[in-house]
Amino acid sequence: MTDRKTGISGQYPYTPLARSYKNQFGFSVACPSFIYPDHILPNVSMLAPFMDEIEVLVFESAPADNLPPQDDIRQMAALAENQQISYNVHLPTDVNITDADPARRKQAIERIVAAADRARPLAPVTWTLHLPFEENSTDAATVQKWQKRAIDALKRLLTKSQIDPRHISIENLDYPPGWMEPLADAMDLSVCLDIGHLMEHGFDLMETFELFRRRITILHLYGGVAAGRGHMGLDCLEARHMPAVSQILNGFNGTVSLEVFSLKDLSKSLPVLERLVS
Repeated sequence: MTDRKTGISGQYPYTPLARSYKNQFGFSVACPSFIYPDHILPNVSMLAPFMDEIEVLVFESAPADNLPPQDDIRQMAALAENQQISYNVHLPTDVNITDADPARRKQAIERIVAAADRARPLAPVTWTLHLPFEENSTDAATVQKWQKRAIDALKRLLTKSQIDPRHISIENLDYPPGWMEPLADAMDLSVCLDIGHLMEHGFDLMETFELFRRRITILHLYGGVAAGRGHMGLDCLEARHMPAVSQILNGFNGTVSLEVFSLKDLSKSLPVLERLVS
């Protein structure tokens, strides 16, 4: 049967989640648009009845046909209204707007703006952006040069995209989270707190949450990272991290994206999430 409003067939050869988690938490619970081994639109169609929000992954910016087709975006926008879901968009990670090479920075900005233009009809609650640090040194002078480049690139990105700075959430990566603070303050940006990255690189969870608390719009949450497997389900979360994760979740009202990439890991993660916020 095809939904008249979206034009999307409800028949996909996949197992749905066991039950809905809509409106269950004090935050919006989300998952990526890659839970089923298929394109974004079938994933959204399968997940929309069960989640508050979908994290639309637009990791690759080139070639241009890696971006979601415009017709798929149109149908996803209709699904948002019909299924009462929202979206957040993870902007491309195959380009770097803080690159030391000006030509590569310019290209990165252009590709990210093109991806944002394609996804704009989804009215994302936030756009998640990586600011990679690829320098050979971590001395203060090098970090400051990187921060200056980042601010300049962010200014150009915001001008070209016309996105409100508070709708851009810069994500903590493998460097000290505090390096992002001057960028967020200078440009009045929001923050995507990736708890998995904090755990992976040994940064303090509560300290970082408190540092950015007033700016955090979205949390990326998963059970850790395993070689050859990537993001693991919350059932793999180490007991030593649970008190801090629980405290963060119970004081948060933005989006919590369970950043796992299979139905198995998502299905195992949701009951753990329930226990963490009980």
